[in-house]
Amino acid sequence: MSLLGKRALVTGGAGGIGSAIVSLFAAEGADVVVHDLESSGGAALAARLNDGRSKAHVEFVSGDLSDASALVEAAARVSPVDILVNNAAVDPIGPIGGYDVKDYERTQAINARAAFLLCQALGPGMAERGGGAIVNVLSITLSGGWPEKVPYVMSKGALLGLTRALARELGPSGIRVNAVSPGAIPTELERKHWGADRAAFDRRVIEKQSLKFRGAAEDVAQAVLFLVSPQSRFVTGHELHVNGGWYMG
Repeated sequence: MSLLGKRALVTGGAGGIGSAIVSLFAAEGADVVVHDLESSGGAALAARLNDGRSKAHVEFVSGDLSDASALVEAAARVSPVDILVNNAAVDPIGPIGGYDVKDYERTQAINARAAFLLCQALGPGMAERGGGAIVNVLSITLSGGWPEKVPYVMSKGALLGLTRALARELGPSGIRVNAVSPGAIPTELERKHWGADRAAFDRRVIEKQSLKFRGAAEDVAQAVLFLVSPQSRFVTGHELHVNGGWYMG
């Protein structure tokens, strides 16, 4: 159990990739805080993972990441943590001319600003505990080739910048900062791309990949686990691609 005795916060923790990360962290012995919307099913996830345990390892904290002041207050309540996974995201689709400023700003607030605020709030506590690990979840869309995703891709680019800059800044405090960049993963966030024929979408994805099968949320979770575990103690500022060989950057 590589995370025994560790405390982790996972944003968007009730979603497809988020719940896989939370479940794996709990199985590896960590106490996990799941942050997500009240309507997300996070409470049910925590109850399921805690069922039959001698003590609760998973707790649910509800909140909207676009509310900056509430997020900072939530961070103060759950601090200190050893591990932070900035996973939550919204993924609007449309041509650049179709977005208004509020659409753009909400995407940046949830996908990028929230990560900045959490790193800012939780980093000092990690340093006081002798170190920690932060993982930012990016996207294969950063490699280019996807139209009508400008606000989303911009937000993921900001996370990549955060990863590299913060790895340099926090390294002397024993805090490692890395990123995982998933490819096409079958989750609810991906569903809007399927259309009426999920099988046809699967075929298009597999055709682009070197590995000829669909990845799963658990594949991303395993990559995140590696980057927060002692097995990656000499890795920081790195972007780990988990995409079956679709993009090899």
